[in-house]
Amino acid sequence: MSIVYLHVGLPKTGTTHLQDRLWVNRDLALERAGLLYPGVTMEDHYHAAAHLQPERYLDWATPDRAGAWPRMVAQMKAWPGVSVISHELYANAQPRHIEKLMDDLSFADEVHVIVTVRDLARQLPSVWQENVKNQRAASFDEFLASVARYRDADPVADGFVEEPFWEFQDYVAIVQRWSAVLPAERIHLVTVPAPGTGGPGDVLWERFLSVVGVDPALLPKEGERHNSSLSAAQTEFLRRLNSRIQPGNIDWWRYEWIVKRRLIGEALRNTGSGKPLGLTAEQRVWAVEQSDDMIAVLERGGFAVSGTLDDLRVDLGVDAAEAAPPTAEEALDAGLDALAYWIKTMPNPEPKPTAKSRARDVARRAKRRAIGLRDRLGV
Repeated sequence: MSIVYLHVGLPKTGTTHLQDRLWVNRDLALERAGLLYPGVTMEDHYHAAAHLQPERYLDWATPDRAGAWPRMVAQMKAWPGVSVISHELYANAQPRHIEKLMDDLSFADEVHVIVTVRDLARQLPSVWQENVKNQRAASFDEFLASVARYRDADPVADGFVEEPFWEFQDYVAIVQRWSAVLPAERIHLVTVPAPGTGGPGDVLWERFLSVVGVDPALLPKEGERHNSSLSAAQTEFLRRLNSRIQPGNIDWWRYEWIVKRRLIGEALRNTGSGKPLGLTAEQRVWAVEQSDDMIAVLERGGFAVSGTLDDLRVDLGVDAAEAAPPTAEEALDAGLDALAYWIKTMPNPEPKPTAKSRARDVARRAKRRAIGLRDRLGV
């Protein structure tokens, strides 16, 4: 029986961690559990999701990657068991995209959707930080004001004037769109354990595998990718840096390679141990109101839940594991720490010698030889 599970995210709900473990265990999954995680490379899932929405991801849906999705479909068609597709770019798929995707998966006897969800108290600061990592310069207060103002906005139609959040994080709207084509029992909600309730082991991984019917003991390999959080001071430093390197004066590829991969991925990641920014008590009141309304809709929907919807409830108490807004001096120190690490650890550049520098080196060597000869002759 051919069954396809489509994991649509949401972003910042452990998706990178799950995808990494699926990839490193893909051979074991096929051999031991009859589970196919298709693709020639791990990035195929990303390119498949981007090509589903070319109008939204124009820069990423490049022709040279257009074959990723057809190859994955061919692999799944040839496999008579269970397959899993995973990428958070599916989270904002609109009805026309969902219709096309379901048509491509029409070969399967069953299609299921998995939605990983986490409470707003952690999602709001986490998504804001991810936005900052992707060249946004809005402060956390500006971000929250945008989130409150643009709940029902259409990012494409409105020209992306809002700070990205709801199009990927409104789990009620996401499950409702999928409910138009799938029965509730085929829409699975996997909740990220609430702080302090996860217990030993990798609970999110175990909850995810329980949906696809796989024993976690069969897939023991740990992943190697880490999407670690920055401290509040590091994020503020990066946000201020972003105000000086906006898209109008730096190409995205340069930002991705130099800032994301080097500055963030190496220098900031290896310096500083502070806490990430969190919600204040007042901000939590608003998050509680939003969460309670959203959870109520899920409770009425009859969806399959791995975990508990109580994981999505926001505690009014300020989390001691989160930090207050940093001072300007703390942000500066975070940036200086990263710069110092970079200077000490980055490889030395090896510029190609110019004709002028080569000639200068020849003259310098000749002068040293002449001085050495003079010394030997006692002149």
